[in-house]
Amino acid sequence: MKIVTTTSVFPPCYPAENALIRLKNCGFTHLDLAFDYCVQKPDFPFMTDAWEDWAKCLSACAEENGVRYTHAHANGDAACRSVPMMRSFKVCRILGIPYMVVHPLFRNADGKTIDSVDEFVTVNAAAIAPLLETAEENGVTVLSENLLWGASVQPSAIDALVEAVNSPCFGWCYDTGHAHAFGIGADSLIGLTHAPLSLHIQDNHGMGDDEHLLPGDGTVDWTRFLHVLNEIGYQGDVVLEAHHQSLDAKDGEREGILCELYRRAEQMRDALNALKSNHQ
Repeated sequence: MKIVTTTSVFPPCYPAENALIRLKNCGFTHLDLAFDYCVQKPDFPFMTDAWEDWAKCLSACAEENGVRYTHAHANGDAACRSVPMMRSFKVCRILGIPYMVVHPLFRNADGKTIDSVDEFVTVNAAAIAPLLETAEENGVTVLSENLLWGASVQPSAIDALVEAVNSPCFGWCYDTGHAHAFGIGADSLIGLTHAPLSLHIQDNHGMGDDEHLLPGDGTVDWTRFLHVLNEIGYQGDVVLEAHHQSLDAKDGEREGILCELYRRAEQMRDALNALKSNHQ
């Protein structure tokens, strides 16, 4: 079980090589590349004709420093077919990234929030299908995730979507903070057909706000969460998406926050491994 952090702990378009080295110094050797943070300036290398050279240089930097990119977050939703969106799959191939989260659609063609699980599944299954060929060509498994609106709030709706799509190139990611913001706890994972292939670990105070805090700085019941992960046999990584405190800090204060984030993730991983050992 690897400890992974999103690169969005740094501001949008922060140089990727610098982020890699600073995160390595905080203990992280596995990273989640935030493509949604790479698209906010037109002169960022990912957004230019030099994107492929940038990706190859980033791959070389990662290898030189003993770091691997193992996850990514797309810069668009399931219906997006923009140049940067399609390019992100190719960058995943260059960097050897096996998983990329792509947000599901939570509004229909009329702009209304989709509250029906059946409609949510139908709309998203149709939207995601054309992406799967591109995903397969680039060795990527697309992951949907539970969001904050309508049917997308419910992990069971994402599970139903995975069942409907029925592709080895498609799975889902459970976001602890998105669920907790609306009072949904880890027990929502029990009894699902498909266990999540990845996690977004973050905390909040359960008041509807997506705060993306370090685990332990909000009110998520982490003890119960780890017991549920053990119960469902979760086999993936600890993927941290707790970036707001780092983003809000002065640059010189980030290392302290990120080292603490790594320490808490280590505690979480060790506690989960202990649970697994006790049940063998």
